[in-house]
Amino acid sequence: MKCVLIGAGGHSRALVETIYANGGSVVAYVDRRPAEWLDAPQIAEDDPKNVPAGSIVIGVGAVNPDGVHRRLALMDRFLEAGRELPPLLHPKAIVSPNATVEAGAIVLAGAIVQPAVHLCRGVIVNCGSIVSHDSKISAGSHLAPGAVVLGGCQIGERVMVGAGAVVLVGASVPNGTLVRAGERYS
Repeated sequence: MKCVLIGAGGHSRALVETIYANGGSVVAYVDRRPAEWLDAPQIAEDDPKNVPAGSIVIGVGAVNPDGVHRRLALMDRFLEAGRELPPLLHPKAIVSPNATVEAGAIVLAGAIVQPAVHLCRGVIVNCGSIVSHDSKISAGSHLAPGAVVLGGCQIGERVMVGAGAVVLVGASVPNGTLVRAGERYS
């Protein structure tokens, strides 16, 4: 898979590792600042018409609901332009074959996604996170490292679940919510 990385900050390092671990390559990256660590041509503007061919991987990180909203809007611009945003699954993540993983979703190393989970477009399941059976993570939401979503949960769009937070069995988290690091949400 030949990928174009949108954003080349810290979060992108884990994505590039995941791309390489899957036998892919980064043919270019889009960022206003040069990324000395990345051996690929730089493009300064994120206009989908000016981005070269390749699967798009959104490498823009976010730590709050406003940030995940901007990330999802950026992803949707590329989808609306007809660009391909395949899911990106680290080979050291465990993803049930009975889970649904939509366009642009990212599952990083050490994450576990159990049966009957639905990861909507642009979801990030960061390293070491767990999504238990029968849960839905809606578009653009981000589970930070070590976050746990227990069975039967409904996570709304553009939700940020902080590092080490636990969403308890059957909980519904409204759109745009911040579940703080270490919090237990019911």
